[in-house]
Amino acid sequence: MNGYSQGKVLHIHILGICGTFMAGLAGIAIEKGYKVTGQDKNYYPPMSLQLKKMGIEENVSESVIDEIDKCDAVIIGNSQSRGNSSVEYILSNNISYFSGPEWLKKNALKDKFVFVVSGTHGKTTTTSLLIKILKENNKDPSFLLGGIDNEENTSYRYNNSKYFIIEGDEYDTAFFDKRSKFFHYKPNTLIINNIEFDHSDIFKNLDEIIKQFHFLIRTMSSNENIIFNQNDKNIKKLLELGCWSNKIPFIKNPKIPNMLGEHNLKNCAAAISAAKTIGITEQNSKKVLESFKGVKRRLELIRFEGFTLYDDFAHHPTEIESSLKALRKKYKNKKIISFFEIRSNSMISGTHKKNFFKSFKDSNEVYIYCKNNVEWLTNSENINFSTNLDEIIQKIKKSTEIVDIVILMSNGDTSDIIKKIIKKP
Repeated sequence: MNGYSQGKVLHIHILGICGTFMAGLAGIAIEKGYKVTGQDKNYYPPMSLQLKKMGIEENVSESVIDEIDKCDAVIIGNSQSRGNSSVEYILSNNISYFSGPEWLKKNALKDKFVFVVSGTHGKTTTTSLLIKILKENNKDPSFLLGGIDNEENTSYRYNNSKYFIIEGDEYDTAFFDKRSKFFHYKPNTLIINNIEFDHSDIFKNLDEIIKQFHFLIRTMSSNENIIFNQNDKNIKKLLELGCWSNKIPFIKNPKIPNMLGEHNLKNCAAAISAAKTIGITEQNSKKVLESFKGVKRRLELIRFEGFTLYDDFAHHPTEIESSLKALRKKYKNKKIISFFEIRSNSMISGTHKKNFFKSFKDSNEVYIYCKNNVEWLTNSENINFSTNLDEIIQKIKKSTEIVDIVILMSNGDTSDIIKKIIKKP
């Protein structure tokens, strides 16, 4: 589909529109001239605010609404499955539908030089770093990332630039397409930051994830580039399965004073190496990154009077450990309290329980919350678990009289938690 057909603006309707990927896709579709409507079972910041800014009406529903019949095609997010009334209606009535990645490939990525940023951890930050490098070097890329860039204050942009930067998620594409999303993006330069086991709701083991990465690599030509972490044993295993493109290992971690944590320096190294593939020098990239302002909810400092509060998207033991290690290095002798919300299917099932407790070693005290009981989780000397959120918040607020740093870690919405913690009695 093109944005216009004989003067008529084409209308797409998006199921699962408040997800980070789909909300950004909605913005790209609008910038290409489409009329966009959508619906979701929940709306929450920051994507609900971004959709409102775009002028997209909020439809809190999984039921069949009028826009499904009125639109020219439906884009179905991977949060939608068989049995959903809207999905069943679309199939029964032969309404044209696409997955989000498929639509992007046909309508936004075609004829672009595409950078795909992949890996279990660090995708959003690395994508944002690369966006800044290209923008400050007069490339002004289009982009789609899984968060809100603090400088751009958006998760998407589409323009006439030759370049497109996209976060490449290994999660599946849709209920009707079980390949990873990144398979559809046809990268000219692919970044692989790291590979670990995650998403146990769709992958049985690590080898299944590696297989998806290899499906992607098998589509890349000999004149395309793979930027990779040469110290990652799982990436090494992946490349040994066969690789026909230019293999470019990360440069050594650069010295960039404003970057917090060793993991973020690795992200910088990946972005700098990727920018080199289009002729941007390491020196120019480093200079640009010295003024990088970060990404919302990626070790984001929340400024207010009182103790220091960080909001972080960490939801895997490696990410928890990396974030806390970075804070401990910055605040050597300070007392750190961690709040962690268990939300992902992998966490709830206990996939990561072996390394979970160890990942908090740089925290003085840990509060764990899940709305339901978690069978494998038990309280210990420094770890407190509860299904009562308000109870945990009150304990944290009492502790802030003697604590210096509080870090909130969740892959869900933390805006209400932050408001409650910083609210004065």
